Amino acid sequence: MSANTSFQMVNEQGWRRGFANLLRHENAIWWRSRRWWISVLIWFVLINGVLFGTLSSPSMGNMEALATFAAVAGFFTGIGAIVTKQGVIIDEKKSGTAAWIASKPVSRSAFILAKLVANVVAMFVITLVIQGAVAYLQFAANGGTPALVPFVFGLALVGLNLLFFLTLTLMLGTLFNERAAVIAIPLGVLFGGQFLMGFLGSLSELLPWYLVMGPALSSEAMLGQPLSTTTPILATVVWIVIFISVAIWRFKREEF
Repeated sequence: MSANTSFQMVNEQGWRRGFANLLRHENAIWWRSRRWWISVLIWFVLINGVLFGTLSSPSMGNMEALATFAAVAGFFTGIGAIVTKQGVIIDEKKSGTAAWIASKPVSRSAFILAKLVANVVAMFVITLVIQGAVAYLQFAANGGTPALVPFVFGLALVGLNLLFFLTLTLMLGTLFNERAAVIAIPLGVLFGGQFLMGFLGSLSELLPWYLVMGPALSSEAMLGQPLSTTTPILATVVWIVIFISVAIWRFKREEF
């Protein structure tokens, strides 16, 4: 019998049992294949391609381009989190992989958290760190280098929006067995913000819409302006904690 090169014996206990092993496996899916650099190229076209076109427009100043970059990055990364992660749990439940892993000395919390950590790190590096660095160089080449700290702060708020939709999609994967609901609900939340922000008034601040839409907080941050509100930031953090908690709770009760 050939040796198992994906999983190795570990001595972790409690909720951490099997976490390092599973995380190593999830990271390998991203970084030991062509997936990471193909993703970098795709996001380069989506985010920095739009920014290049914006900076090339004579009617667009650097401040307008900076606000556009924040909005585009927030919108596309939100969609990316939903579309690329819709099957991360469902596919393994349907294929029997989740049941096989759960039969091993691995905690179900570790199963969820390993997928979360690996995908969060990969998405952040590919869509925010790399694309943010390229965007910063584009602004510098255009003669309007933004202040570094506000720029990074704005990217962090875009990342918070990304984390909201990633954890929401992950949670829905534990609640449903079909992709339709897992992709439709987050997309409804994302696109619904464009129509409901004005209708809901101050209640819309309880969702992450203002992080990247309307008078976006990420744009205000990148421009070095005072934030008009911090409620969406705090509310989004609370939602993320809820989504992760529900995902772990539900997966622990999954019958295999």
